[in-house]
Amino acid sequence: MLKKKTVVWTLGLGLMSLILAASAACGESAQGTDPKSKAASHEGGQPDVVIDVSLKNLRFTPNLVEVEAGKTVQMNVTNMDGAEHDMLVDGLRIEKVGDAMNGDHAGAMPDMLVVHTMANENGSITFRTDQKGTYQFYCTLPGHKDAGMVGQMSVV
Repeated sequence: MLKKKTVVWTLGLGLMSLILAASAACGESAQGTDPKSKAASHEGGQPDVVIDVSLKNLRFTPNLVEVEAGKTVQMNVTNMDGAEHDMLVDGLRIEKVGDAMNGDHAGAMPDMLVVHTMANENGSITFRTDQKGTYQFYCTLPGHKDAGMVGQMSVV
């Protein structure tokens, strides 16, 4: 009887661990990952935070992003669609760090956070900002924002 209870407890704990791990992996928000786990470089070394955003089916994943003011952030954007997309953070002013691979974006100013990607390609930008607040990001291509290709970035 004691052996049966031990097996039940062990299976129960294992199942709970599996459920918690799956729940954590499926979240829609990001605060960034450990930069030591990513190959990322810029002037001065590794960024403080690495954030990966994918673009697919007129959606950003994650669509909620949080960054800490004053930290160096590397944002990697992966376009998984057969159409070009971009990601513009409206109203946020940044300082670019190192060389950005953020594509050519018409009308982009040097202090704007924007990454433009062609179909099935990647882009990246490394930046810092001290401008705390909540900002909307979206795809500026015609019809994409209206179709729901939007998200939110919080600088805390």
